[in-house]
Amino acid sequence: MSKSTSKPYSFESLFKRFVSITVLILLVLLSAIFYLSSASILTITTVLLLVIFPYCFLAWRVKQATQTPLLGLAASLEAIRNEDYSLRVNPKFNAGAIKSLSDEVNFMADDLRIRKLHYDQQAVLVLKLIEQLATPIAMFDHKGRLSHGNDAFSLWSGKPWQQSKLHSAKRLGLLFDDQKGGHWQISDKSIASLWQLRHSEFSMAGERYQLVVLTNIEKLVNETERVAWHKMTRVLSHEINNSLSPIKSLAHSLIDVFASLSEDKAPQEALDVIASRSDSLMQFVNRYASLNQQYEVGKSSLTLSVIIEKVVALFEHEITVEGCQVNLYADPILLEQVLINLIKNAIEVSTGKTAVSIVGNQSKLGTEIKVIDAGSGIKNPDNLFVPFYTTKQEGKGIGLVLSRNMIEQQGGRLTLKNRAEAKGAEAVIWLPN
Repeated sequence: MSKSTSKPYSFESLFKRFVSITVLILLVLLSAIFYLSSASILTITTVLLLVIFPYCFLAWRVKQATQTPLLGLAASLEAIRNEDYSLRVNPKFNAGAIKSLSDEVNFMADDLRIRKLHYDQQAVLVLKLIEQLATPIAMFDHKGRLSHGNDAFSLWSGKPWQQSKLHSAKRLGLLFDDQKGGHWQISDKSIASLWQLRHSEFSMAGERYQLVVLTNIEKLVNETERVAWHKMTRVLSHEINNSLSPIKSLAHSLIDVFASLSEDKAPQEALDVIASRSDSLMQFVNRYASLNQQYEVGKSSLTLSVIIEKVVALFEHEITVEGCQVNLYADPILLEQVLINLIKNAIEVSTGKTAVSIVGNQSKLGTEIKVIDAGSGIKNPDNLFVPFYTTKQEGKGIGLVLSRNMIEQQGGRLTLKNRAEAKGAEAVIWLPN
């Protein structure tokens, strides 16, 4: 069964019908007049030329004068629909309905242009604010494609967001399900355990966007732990030093007293042990007071291989170096100290004469330095950065905490994990460019 189609009904067709009917009526009237008056051929031709053709020409002019501004209005409205507010309607009429309609369309274009300008300025401010924030933030369109991001999101994804623009969320490690009301989640479960994802929906320039904000839970936990340990060590340092100082002083005084009263060395030796252990314990506590020390970070451009050569020269153990011919921006003194700590740990856990490896790798976002050993691996990774905790018989449990503090104050991060492909562990330093 075919669909019924109606004939197009337009101003042009209506005007054409009107002119045709009026011309037909005029011809009928003239024919009657010519018939009743028995007019000659010349008279009939003259009248037709003087009446019919001027009328048709006048009708055509009226049509053009009316149709042109209407087409101009249509073009202007189409431009407005496409957010182009530069087109203006300028009809020849200086009064009447068409003039009023043209003025209103022009006023509407001006008003929308000003509103769009203000809206664009606000949108630019929002995008600039997003770019300045240290938290990874990304904007996705209604199809789940990356529209905008910031440097922190580039660091999170491992690639400048400009290169990932219009990539799907899945390619960036995020899962987006528009069927479930715009549900978002991190695809990698190991990463999801370290980051909290929040999202919201908003509209900009008539388009619907998803704003995704990632919060580093691990960093917040580390900061909370750092503050807690700082408070505890400060209290312990104060209380222990207040208790040990008089004990140490009293022990030295008693040593002098026993030396003058008796030749028996046993009491003096016992008191000397008490004084010595008191002094050692005070030094031990004071070392913990430096766990959260704020360093004067002096970052500068340096070559990683130069730093590595200085550090490797301090050890007799075999150390292999790979990919360290890169430049980075860091504090050379703090970086050297961290590398010394990590290499020393790697040598201590390595079995026999197994070489320790140092591997460098640089990207557009930062430099990664790995210190790899072939030991037994990390048995209790949860306590790695806990002060006072150590698996060494003579360890103090502060080396890794101090190292992480030094790296984090340079805007980087320090992580330790077991090797996936072989036995042992690797410490990874990451520093931004």
